[in-house]
Amino acid sequence: MNSRASAYMPRPRRRTTWLVESIEHLYAVVRIQLVWLGLTLLGLIVVGIAPATCAAAEALRAERRGELTRALPLMWEAYRRELIPAGIRMLPLMAVQTLALLMLWQAAAGLSSNPAVMAVLGTFGALTAGWAGVSLAAIAVAPRVRDQDLLVTWRLALLMPGAVPLRSLAVAVLLAAWTLLCTSVWPLGLLLGAGLAIDIAVGLLSTRISLLLEDLSAQRSGPPTESADPGTP
Repeated sequence: MNSRASAYMPRPRRRTTWLVESIEHLYAVVRIQLVWLGLTLLGLIVVGIAPATCAAAEALRAERRGELTRALPLMWEAYRRELIPAGIRMLPLMAVQTLALLMLWQAAAGLSSNPAVMAVLGTFGALTAGWAGVSLAAIAVAPRVRDQDLLVTWRLALLMPGAVPLRSLAVAVLLAAWTLLCTSVWPLGLLLGAGLAIDIAVGLLSTRISLLLEDLSAQRSGPPTESADPGTP
C-alpha cells in the first residue's frame, strides 16, 4: 500500500462524545500545524507558505471526512504538487494583503497628523486586508478555485467574498481575532496558529464554495435536452 492510500485510509468509526472528537481534532490540527511549519521553512517562507497552506487545507479536509491517518505523507505530496501553481496564484494576493496591513498599522500608529487621512487609510487597509485574506482562503481551501486557469482563479477568488458575504465576514473577523491572540500568546501560535486558522477557513468556506461552483456549473450547462419520441411525427 502506497503512502497516499495509507494517508487517506478511513479510520474505524467509534462511538465517542463530542469532547473526545474535539480533542482528537485538535490533536490533528497540532500535527498539521507542525508539518505546515516545516514545509513553510523548507521553502524559505516566501516560496513555501502558499503550497504548505494548500497542503494543510487538504489534510484538514481529509481529517473532517475521517480519512486522515498520517499528515506528513499527504501534505508532502500536496506540497510538491502545489509548489509552483499555488505560489503563482497566492503570492500576488499575499503581497496585496501585506501592503494593506502596513497601511492599517500606519493608521493605528497615528503616523500622520491628519486624523481624517488616518481614518480613511485605516478603513481602506482593513477592508483590503480582509478581502484579500478571504480570497486567499478561497484559493487554499477550494481546489475547484485553485485548479482553474490563473486569471479565472484570481477572478473567482476576488468574487468569493461578495458571493458568500456572511461566511467571508466570519472568516475575516475570526482570523483577525485569532491572529491577535497568537501574537499575544506565542506558544499558542506555535502549536496551533496557522493550523487552526486554516481549519476555520476550511470549515466555513470549503464546502460552501464547492456547492456554489457546482450550482453555477449546472446553471451554465442548462437543463438536459429531452430526445424526441421516435413515434412522434
